[in-house]
Amino acid sequence: MKTKLFLTIGCLLSMVMTAFCQKLSPFQSVDINQKYIAFTFDDGPDPKTSFKIMDLMESVDGKATFFNIGKKLSEYSALSKNVIERGHEIGNHSMSHRRFKKDEELEARIQEIKAFQSLAEQKLHYIPKLYRAPFLDYSKVSNTTFQKLQLTPVNAAVYAKDAKKNVEVDAIVHRIMNGVKPGVVVLCHERKHTIKALEQVLPKLKSQGYHFVTVSELMAFSNHKKIASNHPLIKVSGTNYAYVEDQIMRFPRHSAELLKMPKGKSKFSPVKAQTGSGVVVSFKTSSPIIKASFKVLQGENRGGVFAVYQDGKKIQTLRFGKKDNPEKIIEIQSKLKHSSVFQIIIPHWTNVGFKGLELEEGHSLEKIAEDKKPIYVAYGNSITHGTGQQATFQTYPFLLAKKMNWNLYNVAVGGGKTSVPMAKMIRDDFEHIDFMTILIGYNDYYGEGLSSEAYGKRLSSFIQTIREKHPSTNLFCITPTYTKTKQSKKSGQTIVQFRDMMASVVKSFQHKGDAHLFLIRGEKISKESDLKDVVHFNVDGAKSFSELLYNEIKIKLDQTTK
Repeated sequence: MKTKLFLTIGCLLSMVMTAFCQKLSPFQSVDINQKYIAFTFDDGPDPKTSFKIMDLMESVDGKATFFNIGKKLSEYSALSKNVIERGHEIGNHSMSHRRFKKDEELEARIQEIKAFQSLAEQKLHYIPKLYRAPFLDYSKVSNTTFQKLQLTPVNAAVYAKDAKKNVEVDAIVHRIMNGVKPGVVVLCHERKHTIKALEQVLPKLKSQGYHFVTVSELMAFSNHKKIASNHPLIKVSGTNYAYVEDQIMRFPRHSAELLKMPKGKSKFSPVKAQTGSGVVVSFKTSSPIIKASFKVLQGENRGGVFAVYQDGKKIQTLRFGKKDNPEKIIEIQSKLKHSSVFQIIIPHWTNVGFKGLELEEGHSLEKIAEDKKPIYVAYGNSITHGTGQQATFQTYPFLLAKKMNWNLYNVAVGGGKTSVPMAKMIRDDFEHIDFMTILIGYNDYYGEGLSSEAYGKRLSSFIQTIREKHPSTNLFCITPTYTKTKQSKKSGQTIVQFRDMMASVVKSFQHKGDAHLFLIRGEKISKESDLKDVVHFNVDGAKSFSELLYNEIKIKLDQTTK
């Protein structure tokens, strides 16, 4: 009798546990006060609709999530690549959009999902993180299955009901406007009548203060205390290439294509390039205490210093050594009682990843006012990267940018030589550059033993490449700064020859009519007491150089306005 009773209880528990494991609640909204919503579009890609939808979303400064069908993606993979390149998100909507019968095996459903994932990785080099079942039918698919597939199922809180032909535009507008509230996912389809409805809906919602984000960005709001690294209210500056992998945000300062290039062609070490300089993580909150989590990643790690600024004033630093625990938690105590903008300056010469924030209960992130600072790109070798200084905020480009109120992008790499592939990256991946400094040549001269004539050709090609897209950028070419190495052991040439060659190249461009190219004599605004070794600035030297460079730039700019 007891054996039967135990068997019965065991069976019941097994049934309960099975039911619990199979219970699925696809993501559809998040409870927030901020007016953020996620528009989603099913059944693409379609050249007749996808482009227009992206244009409409971007006209209101928004991004969207496109749940693609595999068979269409295979035909229009270039279009799907464009969706990703424009900052939108692609989700898995199965391979063929089949309607399964209730008794069909689970494996057939899973195969439709897996086939899409493989196709997206093959065609787009992109791994979707979201899945929306055709007809919203998640039968037989459990949470455990989705966890193994590393996918989050997504439904919606607002349905446009626009899938069928000839749906009234006014009806779509009514359903969306009546259902929208902060934190919802809106389900639409790639249809012509939907586009007509969006032309009305999006401007109305924007006028009401709504912001349009991807589903992944909206999901980042789901925990008010623990804030994911890719939360839409966290801003990253100083790089065009930040991305999230395994919930950790990486901060490469160079494109993946350039980092994959052989060192002999790129003229710099990709390992050194992966380290930071000039990257800043910014957010706004009234939380009295904030915890920011970081991790030192694989690659070069010389140790370093995090710095925290509150409303533009440095309030604390965190120093670590190269052999310390890779997990770093910065506990920030606010110095003010009101909402403030916090900036965490990422260490240079270390490959650091950002894991996220933790705020006190009852506090959340707030939107930071739009940054309209001029864009400044600093190009060079280890002097510009920051060798000789202990922290990013001590490097001369950081100090110059702060004094000028510029938005810094430091693309310098220690050990780097004059690199035309680097110039191509800068040319292509910056829509606009206001100011740029070029301090390059020491490693061409001393490390490689290049002739000054060959250096001149490289430098000319570099400048010409930048000018192909950025003809009005103010370029400041800085001749090699003071160094104790007066002559190259490899070539026998002197540093003076390289300085004169840069001056000659600049003069040549100026004679051809380039009114935005300037020469600054680096050796005249640096001296032996500035150095930590034979060529790199010490902390005081970098500060002195930044101040004198600031004066030189101001003089050059003032002369052009007269």
